[in-house]
Amino acid sequence: MAEDTIRNRKPPPTTLAAEAPVSPTGNDNDDDENNLNISEGISLVDILRVLTGALLLSVIFSWFVTDGESITWGYKPRALRWNNLKNLFKAPLVLTDEQLARYSGANAELPIYIAINGSVFDVSASPQTYGPGGAYGFFSGRDASRAFVSGCFQEDLTWDLRGLEEMYITGDVRELDDKELSEISRLERTGENDSRVRYLKKRRDRRRKEAWEKVEKAIAHWEKFFKTHEKYFYVGKVVHSDLSETPVRELCKGDKKP
Repeated sequence: MAEDTIRNRKPPPTTLAAEAPVSPTGNDNDDDENNLNISEGISLVDILRVLTGALLLSVIFSWFVTDGESITWGYKPRALRWNNLKNLFKAPLVLTDEQLARYSGANAELPIYIAINGSVFDVSASPQTYGPGGAYGFFSGRDASRAFVSGCFQEDLTWDLRGLEEMYITGDVRELDDKELSEISRLERTGENDSRVRYLKKRRDRRRKEAWEKVEKAIAHWEKFFKTHEKYFYVGKVVHSDLSETPVRELCKGDKKP
């Protein structure tokens, strides 16, 4: 009897080695939300806060370091300069050469303008330089692009750049160019060897094309100088008269200034 009782007795239930942790609130969804927040990391708002704080500190330090003169460490973007901002709300001027001549500085009530390659700039900030009696006062009230390249400040106060490429054909290249021109003239007179004439003309044309690129580069330099200058600013264009019926100017032979 006792043996049957022992045989029919059920073993006691065993406990699990490890049980799943229970949320303090009794809800497993809370743990999922916490894990989700942790996985998100730094938000966009946090990044914007950091950048705003860094920008504010930069402004403050710049103000103190420059003794209150600048909040951008001395850098002045051209687009944010006062004169350029004012011009955003103005239509660019379109002047004739006669109208441009009024802005030479002779009339103190008018600004001082100069023009480079058709672009007009206000240089009123430097009357001692571009005003009457100034070192470069002869540039004011006109487009003297040719003189900016040639350095002839008496003979070349004009926008006419035609023939100016010849100033870049010098030395041995000029000597060779003159010989080729003489040969072309001789062959054309005799009417012989047309292919040779075409070849020489192409060489001389290519030579002038390369020289003209130098003229354009010099003009672009000065145009950029005034366009990006801290004190000067662009105001419009000057429309020149047609020069197609006028002869090409020769290179100046007068004194040149650097």
